[in-house]
Amino acid sequence: MSTRWLQVGLGVITAIGSFVEVGSVTTAAQAGATFGFGLIWAVVLGTCALVLLLDMSGRFAAVSKRTYAGAIRERFGFKFYLLPLSAALVTNCLLLAAEMGGTSIAVSLFLGSEWRRWYPIVALLVWLAFWRAPFKLIENGPALLGLLALSFWVGIFKIGVPSPGLVSTMWHPHFQQGTVSEYLYIAVATLGATVSPYLVVFYSGGAREEKWSRRSLGINRASAVLGNGFGSLTAIALVILSAMVLKPLNIGANTLNEVGLSMARAMGPVGSFMFAAALFATCFGAAVEVLLAMSYNIAQGFGWEWGEEKQPAEAARFNTVGTLFLMAAFIVGLLGVDPVQLTLYATTFTALVLPISLFPFLIVMNDREYLGEQANRPWMNVASVVVLLIAFVIAVVSIPLMVLSGGGG
Repeated sequence: MSTRWLQVGLGVITAIGSFVEVGSVTTAAQAGATFGFGLIWAVVLGTCALVLLLDMSGRFAAVSKRTYAGAIRERFGFKFYLLPLSAALVTNCLLLAAEMGGTSIAVSLFLGSEWRRWYPIVALLVWLAFWRAPFKLIENGPALLGLLALSFWVGIFKIGVPSPGLVSTMWHPHFQQGTVSEYLYIAVATLGATVSPYLVVFYSGGAREEKWSRRSLGINRASAVLGNGFGSLTAIALVILSAMVLKPLNIGANTLNEVGLSMARAMGPVGSFMFAAALFATCFGAAVEVLLAMSYNIAQGFGWEWGEEKQPAEAARFNTVGTLFLMAAFIVGLLGVDPVQLTLYATTFTALVLPISLFPFLIVMNDREYLGEQANRPWMNVASVVVLLIAFVIAVVSIPLMVLSGGGG
């Protein structure tokens, strides 16, 4: 088998930032602990939308030899580009702080100390990975370690077959008084965490790091489908596991420690270790991914030299802006806000700006000056419009639902 097909790791690492990072882990666990299988549909819907977007992003990068951020500036002008960039600066700063916090909590689960003690060390490790690690290592290292998250399925098999009453919540969720807004909020948070614009930027930049061409279109599709398939199955496993373990105990999964109880109950100390290891791998990978995506976005939009394969001196502004962005996220994390709450706020505001970020992409994907015969086909445009409509609905309801549900708690 050609080693080129190992590049599907780009899809896996992108899926980790979508389905198995601190926000997605928490929302999946909350969904299962509160509503059983009743929100699995949100994971599936988000998966379909993200596969479509990443497939388009990779195809655009492979055929046009341009990146998403660079094309938006070129096609719509610098002033328009600043609009989604400004939104990304806020949301991604919160996300990066949350991912570094989640990584720190994973370390504390191993060592039993307070997570804030590890936060500066984790931030330093994220910066070192960004500053010196080649893209191949960033792409494949967390992707391989992220496979530890498949242990959630082992936990399910250890517990046994879910009851028929629990399975029926998939199509008939049970609502207690006053929980409808919480149900809708978790659905919105799930979609906001899954269909995040920074994932498109990262995937586009990664495709150019890999020097994809028209010959890579098959790899691109396999990467989008297989990577997100892995992420989706992992998130669904956590929904099921939390529904089977936490729901009967009336534990809401509002903290990562509570989320980890599912694996501890299923597999004992080994389960606790596996959860901590998976959380470390996925949150660390997601932190590097967010940092890279933001650095890609700024450098590509401003027309600077960029890339992990370049020495820091060769792409000085790219590395400098990434360092400054990490420092800003580090300061946010020092405020002491719980990483779970921080990422829920971030995904809510991500949902708020989704239409602004995704609409230009649909226009670019129909530009034959960039794509020629690889421009979107009619069915792709229909599917993209459906995703945009969903994004618009999410944007309208995200803040009201956050207020009504008390932030999902």
